[in-house]
Amino acid sequence: MTEIQQKMGPPEPEQPQPPEQRVRKRRRRTMACTQCRSRKLRCDREYPTCGRCLKSKTPTKCTYEDGFLWQQPNTVASPVFSDRGSTALAQMPRVDRAPALTTPDSGISSPPPRPQPPPLPSTPHGRHGEEKRSFLETVLGAPKAGVNQEPYVNTEVLQRPRHPPESRHEAQPLPLEDDDELASPSQQLDILPRMMMRGKETKTRFNGSGILANLIAQFPDIRSFAEEVRLSSPNLTQLRFDLERVKRGLWKRKPLNESFPLPDAKSLIDMLPSRRTVDELVVLYLTCIESTHRILHVPSFLKELDEFWAQKDNPDLVSTGFVVQLLLVLACAWNLADFETLQLKNEASLKCYTPVEWVLHVEKWLDNAHFKRPDITTLRMQILLIIAQNSFGMKRSHAWLATGILVKQAMIAGYHRDPSRYTKISVFNKEMRRRIWTTIVELDLQVALERGMPPSVQESDYDTAAASNINDNEIQETSTELPGERPLHEITDSSFQAVLTQSLPLRLKACALMHSPRISCRYDEIQRLDWELGRYLQNIPAWPVAENDDYQSKNKVALLKSLLETKVAHSLLSLHTPFAIEAPREPLFAPSARSRLEVATLILSNQKRLHETSKQLSLCNFGEWTIQAFCTVCQILHAGSSTHASSPALLTHTLPGLPESLVSLLEMVLASVETRLLLVVKGAKEYFFMSTLLALVKARLWPAQANIYKQEVVDRVIYFAQTLFSRHASCAHLGDRGQGCFGTDQVPSMPSGPGLAPPLAADLNGALQSPGFCIAPYGEIDPFLEVFDWADLTGITLGE
Repeated sequence: MTEIQQKMGPPEPEQPQPPEQRVRKRRRRTMACTQCRSRKLRCDREYPTCGRCLKSKTPTKCTYEDGFLWQQPNTVASPVFSDRGSTALAQMPRVDRAPALTTPDSGISSPPPRPQPPPLPSTPHGRHGEEKRSFLETVLGAPKAGVNQEPYVNTEVLQRPRHPPESRHEAQPLPLEDDDELASPSQQLDILPRMMMRGKETKTRFNGSGILANLIAQFPDIRSFAEEVRLSSPNLTQLRFDLERVKRGLWKRKPLNESFPLPDAKSLIDMLPSRRTVDELVVLYLTCIESTHRILHVPSFLKELDEFWAQKDNPDLVSTGFVVQLLLVLACAWNLADFETLQLKNEASLKCYTPVEWVLHVEKWLDNAHFKRPDITTLRMQILLIIAQNSFGMKRSHAWLATGILVKQAMIAGYHRDPSRYTKISVFNKEMRRRIWTTIVELDLQVALERGMPPSVQESDYDTAAASNINDNEIQETSTELPGERPLHEITDSSFQAVLTQSLPLRLKACALMHSPRISCRYDEIQRLDWELGRYLQNIPAWPVAENDDYQSKNKVALLKSLLETKVAHSLLSLHTPFAIEAPREPLFAPSARSRLEVATLILSNQKRLHETSKQLSLCNFGEWTIQAFCTVCQILHAGSSTHASSPALLTHTLPGLPESLVSLLEMVLASVETRLLLVVKGAKEYFFMSTLLALVKARLWPAQANIYKQEVVDRVIYFAQTLFSRHASCAHLGDRGQGCFGTDQVPSMPSGPGLAPPLAADLNGALQSPGFCIAPYGEIDPFLEVFDWADLTGITLGE
C-alpha cells in the first residue's frame, strides 16, 4: 500500500479498488540453437542437430534453450503432457500450485494436465521416433543417468499460471510468449531431485539427491577442461600406472586383500602396542572424539583399562569385548597422533597400516561373534567401528547401511523409548542409554546427509529424552539419583551433545524433506526451516576461555564451537542447495542463494581457522561437509563467471573483491583436505577432482591465466602422488615403489608459472629431475582421464 492509501484506510467493500496492472516487458523466446545464436546466423532448428552445426562438423555443440520444446509442438513430444507427470500432482491444491518442468538441470517436476498437442506424425520403422526419444533423453534427463553427461537445455523453474484459477478450464493453452506473474512463496512446489546412479541394468549403485548430486550437473565444462589439462601435459602418460595405484587406494594390496585367521582374545591382545603408546592415543581420543561423540563413560573405561593392564598376561581373565573397544579407540585416534612420537614410545616397530589391521581384525571378530541380544557394549563397539572406518576412508559405500542396521538394533533393544518408565534399569544405565541413542541417530543423520539419503528415523519414531549436561564423574554405576543438570552455557563432558541434540529433530525433518523422491512443499516452509536452524546456530553457547586455561582446554572449546556450527550449517547447506541453483532463473529463490553462500563459507572458514591452529583440530573438524562446501563455493564462482552481472542472486558480482577472497579461502581449505587425504585408505580421486574444479573456476574468472591454472592441476596431482610414495618409501604394501617414474624419483619437471608455488613442497624425498621415463607409451589409453574419468566425477562419494 502507498502512503496515501495508508492514511485513507482500507476501501469500502462496495467500491473495491481494481488490482494494479503492472506493465512488464515481453520476452521473446530464443528460436535458434546456442551456436547459431552466438554467431548471429539463421538456424533451421532441426533436431538433434541443426543444419549449420552439422556442416561445421560440431554436432555435439548444437543445443537449444528452454523455449525450444514449446516452439516445436508438432515434432517433439514433451513429457509435460504425460499422464505420469500429472498424476503426482493430482492430489495437490489447484489454487496455489506452481507447476514446473522436469529437466536434468532444474530437477523440477511436471505441471498439472494440459491440453494435448497435435499427435506426432508416424514414420516408417520408428526411426524418427527413436531420434526424438534420444533427443528428449539428452534434453529432459531420462532415467538412464542421474547426472546428464550431454549438453543441457535448461527450462524454466516455474511455469506459473497466466490467468486467475477460475479461468483454467479454458480449452486452448495460452502462448508462453506472454510474461509470467511473479512466483509466491506460498505456491506449492513439486521438485524431482537430482540423483547419481552408476552401473547398468540390475547392477547399479545409487547416490541420492545430496549436495554433490545437485552441484556436479552445474559443471558441464569440467570434462572438456580435464581433457585440456591432459593435452597440455603429455608427460602424464608416463605416470599413468602410479597415479592409478594412488587412486585405487593406499592399502589396496596389503592388508586389505590379505586373509587372516579368526581373531581371539589372545591374538587381539598381541596386536596392542606398548602401554605408553596406548595412553597417548587414549588421551587423544577422549579429548577430540569422545567429547563430540558420547559413547563411553570415561571413569568406567579408565578403570577397566587399569584392570586390563593388571591381567594382560592372562587372556582368560580379560574381557574380549573390552579389548575390541580399546583397539577401536586407538584406531579412531591414530591419525590425530604424530607417527614418529608413537614409534618412539613403542618397543616394537609400528607399520603405517597398523590401525587398518586393528579395524579389519575387530570387524571380523564382530561378524563372527553372533550376539543373541546386543547390549550397550555391543552397540558401543559398532559405533566405534563405524567411526574408525570413516577415519580411514574404509567402506564408505556401506556406511549408510551400517548406521541403518545400528539404528534398528538399538530400536530392537528399546533404546528409542525413554528408559524412565522402566524400573528395572538403573539411573546410570538410563543415562548411558540416552547418550548412545542420540549418538546413533546423529551418526545416521550425518551419513544420510553425505550420501543424499533419508535418515532412518524421525522425531516421531522415538521419545528418548536428551542426555543430561553433566560431567562423567558426577554419575557412577552405584548412583541412585541423577545429578542436577548444568546450564548449557556451562561447559561439561556432555555439552556438545546437549547443545546439538536441541536441533536434532529439525535437522532430521530437513534431511528427510530434501532427500525424498519428490520434494513437495512451499518455499515459505523452506524459509521457516532456515529461520529455525539459524536460531540454533545463533544460540550456540560462547563458553569463554580463561587466560590461565591450558592449551588443550582452549583447543577443545574451539573444536566444540566449530563442530556445532558446522553440523547445523551442513543441514542448511543441504536445505538451500537445490533452490539456490535455480535462483539466477527464479528470483523467488534468491534468499537460498545468499544463505547457501553464507553457510558454505562458514564451514570453510572454520576449517581454515582450525587448520592454521592445529593439525589435530583440522582433522577432527574435517568431514564430507568440507568437500561439499568446497564444491558449493566453486559452483557459485563458476556461475558468477558466466552469468550476467545483473542477476540479484549472484553476490560475486555485487561485492567487489569477493571472488578473490573466496578463491583464497578455497586454496587454504584444499591444503587442509590434502593433509587429511594423505592419511586415509582412499581419497586421491576426490583430491584430483577438487584440484581440477578449483583450476576450472580460476580459469573462468581470469581467462588470461588459464594455462597457469591448468599447470597447477598437473603439479598438484604429481606432488600428491610423489608425497604418498615418499612417505611410504620403506613400506612393502605398495609393491615396487612406483613402477613408473616415481621408482627413481624421476618425474617430469613442471615449469611453474608466475606466482605458482608447488602445492606440496614438503615431505618429498629427492628432487624433481628431467624426464627419465621407464615405461613404454600407452598407445590409445588416456592417462589422465583414465585416472580421473567422468564416472569418477559423478560418483566421488561412492568409494568402496
